[in-house]
Amino acid sequence: MKKRWISLLLVIMLFTIGTAVYAHETDQEISLFNFDEMLPFMEQMHPNWSDKQLEDMYNDCHGNGNSNREEYMDW
Repeated sequence: MKKRWISLLLVIMLFTIGTAVYAHETDQEISLFNFDEMLPFMEQMHPNWSDKQLEDMYNDCHGNGNSNREEYMDW
């Protein structure tokens, strides 16, 4: 029975650490997108918008290449 508890604890720890590592990597990857890479996707989602409108929207959401998610979240 003791081995099962230790095994369960190890599995929980591995999932916790794995989730933290994944979240950190995902956060780093988000900031690597730039306007030129996102433009085709944004044009597809907003076909009637000009490049200037799309760039303004991108800058409002991402600023100088950084994600401004903290601004929108109440932590």
